[in-house]
Parts: sequence; C-alpha cells; structure tokens
Amino acid sequence: MKTPITLNRLYKMLICGAVAASCFYASDVNAQPKQEQQQQVVGEENQNGITGWRIKDFQPYIKAMKDLEKFNIKYADDRLKLARDEYSKALDILEDMEQDVRRMVEKNKQGKHLNERWHWQEVDRLNQLNRRVIMRKQEAKTKAVTYLTRSINYLDGIEEVNKEYVTKNKTYKEFKIKLFQVYVSTQHDLHNYRPCIPVLERYITIDSRTKEDVWAYKYLASSYASVEGVLAKSRGVSEDQIIHSKQKKNEYLLTAVKIEYGVQSPEYKHMKEVVERDEMRTQRLNDYQ
Repeated sequence: MKTPITLNRLYKMLICGAVAASCFYASDVNAQPKQEQQQQVVGEENQNGITGWRIKDFQPYIKAMKDLEKFNIKYADDRLKLARDEYSKALDILEDMEQDVRRMVEKNKQGKHLNERWHWQEVDRLNQLNRRVIMRKQEAKTKAVTYLTRSINYLDGIEEVNKEYVTKNKTYKEFKIKLFQVYVSTQHDLHNYRPCIPVLERYITIDSRTKEDVWAYKYLASSYASVEGVLAKSRGVSEDQIIHSKQKKNEYLLTAVKIEYGVQSPEYKHMKEVVERDEMRTQRLNDYQ
C-alpha cells in the first residue's frame, strides 16, 4: 500500500528538480550577456582613460584652463558657423529692405494721382516717398550692422588663438572678405565713418586681391575725410591728429586713383595736384600759427 505513494513522491521530486534546473540555466544564460556588456563598457572606459570620472558637465574654475578649448579645430568651426549665421541674418534684412523699396517706388509710378492739380503736390508726394525710402533703409541697415558686428566678433575670437586655422582655411578667408565688404558699405551708408577705418585697414592686408581693391581705398579716403572734418571742428584736439587724418585721406585717395586709372593718367596727375595743394595749405597754416 505504501509503494504507490513513494513512487508518486519520487516522481514529483524529479519534476521539481527538472524545473529548478531549467530556471537556473535560463537565468545563467541571461546574466552572461549582461556581464559581458558590463565588462566591455568597463574595458572601453579604461582604454579612454575615463574610469570613474564623471566629466560630462565639468566646468573648469580656472579661466586659462577653459581657454584651451579655443585651440581646438571644432571650436573654430563652431565659431565660423555662428559668424555665418549672423551674416545671413544681416543679408536677409538688407534684401527684404531692397524689395520693400522697389515695391514703394513701383507703386508710386503706377499710381494715377488724380487728386494732384498743381506741380507742388507732385513734388510733395515725391518728397514723402523719398523720406519713407530713407527711413526704411536706415532702419534695415542699422539692424543689419548689429548682426554684422557680431559676425566680426566671432571671427576675431578665432583669430586670437588659432592662426593656423585662419591661414589654411580658404573658405574662411573668402567669407571674411565678403563680411568686411558688407559691413563697411553698410556703415558708410549710415554715415558711421569712424568704425569703417579699422576694418578697412585690416581688409587691405588679407591678400593681394584686397590690397588692390579700389573700393577699399575709396571708402578709406572718404572715412578719413569725415574724421578730419570732425576733428577740425572739435575743441581740445591736437594739430597732429588733424594732420594725421589729412595725410591718411590723401594717401588712400591717391592710391584709389592710381589703381583705377594708372600713374600716367591725367586723372592721377590732377588728383596729385589737388593733394599737394591741400597739404601745402595745411603747412602754411602751421607756419602762420
């Protein structure tokens, strides 16, 4: 009578043992890949020298240590991208302004203006149009200068520490030339002459093309002429400052005429006489004083 009970117990024990063995084997199989992945991660960390350091959010307290990042090529590429973005914003503003001005002028041309009976009414309408155009241009160019200045500042940040990147990157130089051209022409249109001078004097040193760019010297002569006029009317300004601006104006003026017409041209000879008379007048004033 006890034999069947014993057999049943033995049968149940065998089943339980088989189930337990299969569960242990499955857990061991699942744990093995995880253990291999952890060992692989640890191995990669050891190879990279990371170990237990959590450096992702590290911010050095010492400024000189943080400045070392500026020598990286990635830093220069990122700065150049930011400069291009600011430059593109400025161009978009200027192009939108030009389209608005064309629309205003075209609308005025196509208008019938049947209410105008006298000539002064037409003159008044055209003056109003001219004022609107000037206001639209000044507004757009003032905004554009803000973005262009930011773009130049980004380039200056690159050039302070990464001279090799500047000299070897051809696209950088081409972008810098266009940026300086747009900046100077926009500032000059706003009658902001003094900020044009340092940018132009950097521009003519970029390469042989910019050194022979006649418009650079025209803008330089015009800017120095404005500075000379302001200094001449100001109090507390030394005579040396005025003479320096005059000499620079005349130097760049002659250079512009020489590049455009040639040394043997009548235009250059005429301009040289004008410059000499200007400098002689200044010399006589100094002798009188």
